[in-house]
Amino acid sequence: MRTTTWTATALLLVLTAAPALAQGRHDGFWIGFGLGGGVANDEGGGAGYFRLGGTPSEKILLGGEAIAWVKSENNTTLSQGNATANILFYPGPSGGFFLKTGLGFATVTATATSGNVTVTVTDNGFGTTFGAGYDIKLGRNIYLTPNADLLLQVISGETETVVLFTVGLTWH
Repeated sequence: MRTTTWTATALLLVLTAAPALAQGRHDGFWIGFGLGGGVANDEGGGAGYFRLGGTPSEKILLGGEAIAWVKSENNTTLSQGNATANILFYPGPSGGFFLKTGLGFATVTATATSGNVTVTVTDNGFGTTFGAGYDIKLGRNIYLTPNADLLLQVISGETETVVLFTVGLTWH
């Protein structure tokens, strides 16, 4: 849970300082990755994402994203994630703040190890991601990007939710 608290604190600090920083314009190919923490099934764990895409306009970015949460404890690992096609929308004139949504696939995997025996169970379904973030310009083409995401997963008729807070780097 310390990771989630640290990530949430960093996100709040960055978002309050961000308006004072000059923002750039979006153009062409972009790629980003980040790490942080989150909560699934009332359990804290680590989180990460990788996304990339193109820029049809300064306010719209289209791409794909793999985003996941993982927790390991007592020789058992549980992970939940989505692989989605995403739209990032930048409503403001400076292009810093964005809203994100994506549709695609969801997966839940549980792995347990006892001695030399490892058992893995995976189930897949429908996934959607909703999020918000802020691109803070660090250099000519690189941005610090804090994010907050909500993953909704429908797997085997059950709906799961995962809340993630991450901080990453994005190249435009």
